[in-house]
Amino acid sequence: MSRELKTEQELLELVVKALDANPDTAGWIPTGFHETVEDEAGCNWDISHLHRDRKDADRREVANSKAAAIINELRGRYNLR
Repeated sequence: MSRELKTEQELLELVVKALDANPDTAGWIPTGFHETVEDEAGCNWDISHLHRDRKDADRREVANSKAAAIINELRGRYNLR
């Protein structure tokens, strides 16, 4: 699959915007962004950690689950330039 190339800053902006659009992930910020070797699907970046200013331990599991789906959808559309 052909992916649109984006800079790290552009990818982070896309991820933050997508997370903020979902009530379960709004306010969570990606802090574990990193370039990777292309995976089996051809993506060359990933996010391993999300952060939120206040401690919402009871919501973290739901937020991480929902965020994973959102991030994976973006990973299928964009690659790091």
